[in-house]
Amino acid sequence: MGKLTKRQKRAKLVGKKNGGWNGMNPSRQFVERICHLYGDVYDDREEDSAPGGLDWKPGQRSLHKSLVSFQWELDELGIKLTTGKIKKILITGGCWTTERTREVGLLYETLTTAESEGGQGLSHQAAVKAISSELELSVGMICMSLPYNRVVYTLDDKSSNAKRCDRSREKRKNAASNVSNKEVRSHHGGDRP
Repeated sequence: MGKLTKRQKRAKLVGKKNGGWNGMNPSRQFVERICHLYGDVYDDREEDSAPGGLDWKPGQRSLHKSLVSFQWELDELGIKLTTGKIKKILITGGCWTTERTREVGLLYETLTTAESEGGQGLSHQAAVKAISSELELSVGMICMSLPYNRVVYTLDDKSSNAKRCDRSREKRKNAASNVSNKEVRSHHGGDRP
């Protein structure tokens, strides 16, 4: 594998500090931890307390914990996340659903499902662009309404299939390393000591 970019190095460092959040994709354990700390599920069909929503009353507390107050709680625990990332993690963990996240999720599933299974078989990027165009929302808004599509699994007790995949990756990595070592030796005149 090549050198890490500055962003990847920073993400790796931040992941160590934030207990599983690497700045790009959270671990499954981190998602579960954040959802557990949130301790609630927000569903706008049960409580529409966003400003202007049916249950919104100025000066009255909502039934669920706001993202800003939850961000403060996380900050006190040493976990630094924006409200947007918190919301996306809660969406990923099934603890946050709104009309928009449901609509975007349904469209995304339809567009990315294989044609043989009744979908359109689009790639992630093509589906996001299509949804953005159809709903007249920015690509960023569409991405914020979708769960993380790649959650990093860093569990200690891996399944037998995960262990097999790890071994296979390691073999490919070693094979690639051996090929490049042979190329270097042949370039320098063979296997001389």
